[in-house]
Order: sequence, then C-alpha cells, then structure tokens
Amino acid sequence: MRELIIITGMSGAGKSVTLKFFEDREYFCIDNFPIQLFQYIGQIFLTKGKRDKIAVSIDIRDMEIISKFEEQLDILDEEKIKYSVIYLDAKNDILLNRYELSRRKHPLKVYDTLLSNIKKERHLIEKLKPKANTVIDTSNISTKELYEILEREYTRDISKLSINLTSFGFKYGIPLDLDLMFDLRFLPNPYYIEDLKNKTGNHIDVYNYVVDSKESKKFYKMLFDMLVYLIPEYEEEGKAHLRIGIGCSGGQHRSVSYVNKLHKELSEKFDYKITYYHREVGEKEII
Repeated sequence: MRELIIITGMSGAGKSVTLKFFEDREYFCIDNFPIQLFQYIGQIFLTKGKRDKIAVSIDIRDMEIISKFEEQLDILDEEKIKYSVIYLDAKNDILLNRYELSRRKHPLKVYDTLLSNIKKERHLIEKLKPKANTVIDTSNISTKELYEILEREYTRDISKLSINLTSFGFKYGIPLDLDLMFDLRFLPNPYYIEDLKNKTGNHIDVYNYVVDSKESKKFYKMLFDMLVYLIPEYEEEGKAHLRIGIGCSGGQHRSVSYVNKLHKELSEKFDYKITYYHREVGEKEII
C-alpha cells in the first residue's frame, strides 16, 4: 500500500529530526518538497525501486504552501494516495533559544529581529494546522522522546485510531498538541495532605485519595461516559490520532491519577492503541 507522510510546522520545531526518523525506517525522504510538485507524487511511487513509502517535509521556505496546501491535498485524495500530516510545534521562547544556540538564520526574513520572524511564521503556518492528523509539541521533549512518540504513532497500522492520554500541570503551560482537554483543579488536592504532598498519582495512596472522593467519582463517570461516546465518533470522522489532556495545578497528583485510571479502563473497553504520558513526573507504574 502506498503511504505518504507530510511533515510541516514551525521552523526549529523538529522537522529535520522527524524526517530522519522516517529515513531510518526506509521511507524515501525529500526535504523542502515544493508544494506545486505534489501533483506528481503518484509518479514518484511508480519510479524504479518500488517506492511505496514516502516522507516529505514542507515549510515556510516555500511560501506557496499557505495558499496551495489544501488544493494539493485534494489532488492526493483524487489519486487515492493515503497520507498523514504531522505538524510540529514549539513555544516561541523555545524556538528562539534553539535558533540562538545553533546560530542558524530564520528562513523568514521579513523583520530585523528573530522573535518577530518567528511570530510572523506562526501567524502564517498555523493555517495548515487544522489539516494535521498529528500535532506534536516539542517544547519540552528530547530527540529520544520525539522518536518514541513517532514510534508509537507510525510503526503501526495508521488506518486505526491511536489515543494518547497526557497529564500535565497548568502552572507549566498547556500542551500545544491536544485535541481534548479537561481541568481537574476543582477536585480535592492531595498536595495539602502532609503524607501525600511529596508523592504523585503513581503512588496508590494518592491515587485512592483522588479517585475515591465523592466529587471525583461523580465527575469521572461523566468523563468516562463522554469519552466512550466521543472516541468512536472521532474514528468515524477519519481521525487517526487523538490526544487527550488531563490537567491539574502542578501535574503531580490529580491529573496523574486520572490518566492512570483512564488508561486502564479505556484499554479494557476498546481495542485501540492507547498510550499515556505524565509530562511532569514520567511514566512509572502505580506502586
């Protein structure tokens, strides 16, 4: 089966690293692929060597992507070429720091300052974001962690929905790549219990404190029932990747407990590939 991966997003967010990931997995890779050549993708699949897996990166260096992207995707649909769009993002201050460390020039040379060019690029390139199957926020992850995300999402049957549950703390910022987000800051906070303060939702006593309260039981049932309804609906609409964020104040107790519980019970309910990620505390098992 012919498979096309389209990598786009903010400059400095990890497109080259992502392209290298697919190159290592024997995809035929093309960097800075001109948007006007998308109509010839079918011919690349037919060239000598039986190329059935192609990955291309597109970015602001080709300004026509802003106006032509949707039109070119329609051509791929007409030719029945299966594709997946990965949009890589990162916060402005992170991108600024990466450019300063690498001493690279920003590809958009509209303004005199680097930060102004980053902001201008975001204004332009975000128009592509709604077409993405997968949005990855690389602000706080290493290359190894990016590879792990790509490994989970793309070394599998991409026709089947994959789900990721992410716990996070609002005080450290909201992840940029969420499809759904739920706020648990209204629930009783274990942080104010001396014996639980320095533990996380990966500890069974914190977990029990969070999920066993009256307010929590009522809310969890509504949340779980809603997700049970929504997940098949998203798959029916053709979504390949669904990212669900569960947040609390610091991302240590309530959100971690809920993600652990949701991961277990949704995995029992559905046959989808369901993964989880505790942004502030890691992925240790409940103890």
